[in-house]
Amino acid sequence: MKTYDETVAAIHALPRLAKTGGHERILALLHALGDPQHDRYVHVTGTNGKGSTASGIAHIMEASGLKVGLYTSPFIMRFNERIMIDHQPIPDADLVAAAATTDAAMAKLRETDPDFGVTEFEYITALAFWYFHQQQVDLAVIEVGIGGDTDSTNVITPEVSVITSVGLDHAKLLGHTIKSVATHKAGIIKPQRPVVTAALPADAMAAVKKRVAETGSQWLVAGQNFGTSRAALDGWGQRFDYQAGTFHLSQVFVPLVGDYQVQNAALAIAASRVAAKAMNWPLQPQEIRRGLAKNTWPARMEKLSDDPLIVIDGGHNPQGIAAMLSAVKQVFNDERVTLIVGVLADKDVATIIAELEASTARLWLVPVPDNPRAEALADYPDAGKLRTFASWQEALAAHLDEFPDEPVVLTGSLYLASAVRQTLLGSQR
Repeated sequence: MKTYDETVAAIHALPRLAKTGGHERILALLHALGDPQHDRYVHVTGTNGKGSTASGIAHIMEASGLKVGLYTSPFIMRFNERIMIDHQPIPDADLVAAAATTDAAMAKLRETDPDFGVTEFEYITALAFWYFHQQQVDLAVIEVGIGGDTDSTNVITPEVSVITSVGLDHAKLLGHTIKSVATHKAGIIKPQRPVVTAALPADAMAAVKKRVAETGSQWLVAGQNFGTSRAALDGWGQRFDYQAGTFHLSQVFVPLVGDYQVQNAALAIAASRVAAKAMNWPLQPQEIRRGLAKNTWPARMEKLSDDPLIVIDGGHNPQGIAAMLSAVKQVFNDERVTLIVGVLADKDVATIIAELEASTARLWLVPVPDNPRAEALADYPDAGKLRTFASWQEALAAHLDEFPDEPVVLTGSLYLASAVRQTLLGSQR
């Protein structure tokens, strides 16, 4: 049997993309693993916010006494974070064993089809579904990888589907319009199964409306069927009121900043209540409160240090950058902030840099470390007039030397945020 390091290396060695976007490969692998995709799930997609929302749903359902799986991507510190039960990453030994079982299923399939293969994401998704089934979780919350309809996770029939936001990202795969992106994401809505969404742009709402009409699904929309009020900062977190019809919660606390995190928390409450009802599970108001109060999420306006004040954020597309800037304004008001920014070349770099330049923050550019997709310093828009550094470490050192009493935010990519977090907080091995 492989070691842990060999197991993770073998997973990462699998191809990232397949020639076709269908579900034939993962369905074949899942069938060889006993079809674990037929268990109870919540399915979450969105351009931004899906990780925080999925985690919030899992926390709420865990607080109610259920055993809950959580599948997300990418990882920030260690691979195991992608597959959790009750917010505990899969143990190394369990990951090795689950991979061995998945490898055995692959070998069986190759007996009849020697060319059978799957992508890295298909492999991890199948492994996660099998592991959650083997561990007999009561419910698993599944975050979509990219898009929705053709995503490898879209082989489940969830208790409820969730769409957190729709913006332009992954244009090569999802298209260059809001309508196209929303159509892909609406593909996770299943016949006669409810869907909970944020208040989306008009073109996105039209795409969801069309899918809902096709599936006969119940549709709950933020601002119409449920909503929040009286949101306010409380330390490095927020309190808000939640209401949905006659149901009301006052002064709910979530330990995350940014207006969008209140919206994500509201989606988590709504989706959890729908899932609990579908499962005939008695979810109590105090369990919702207790769950959300635990919902920290790494690299989303996460404060790593108070003195000096260092924050990391995984904003990696125009919508995420706008949310980050809004959160910076919320928590720092008019205080001058240094933004150390690294972006991947396959993102909308021009729009991201333009949005950052329009802010009042001090903007410094760095490459995303150890990533072949990183934008080269010389290729950044306005690189000639903006301050650049060969690494985020050099930029951070310069900030601490020149502006030691001012906050700094490292952002632009989850891969950059991950590298900073691993370096400053340790590997947590």
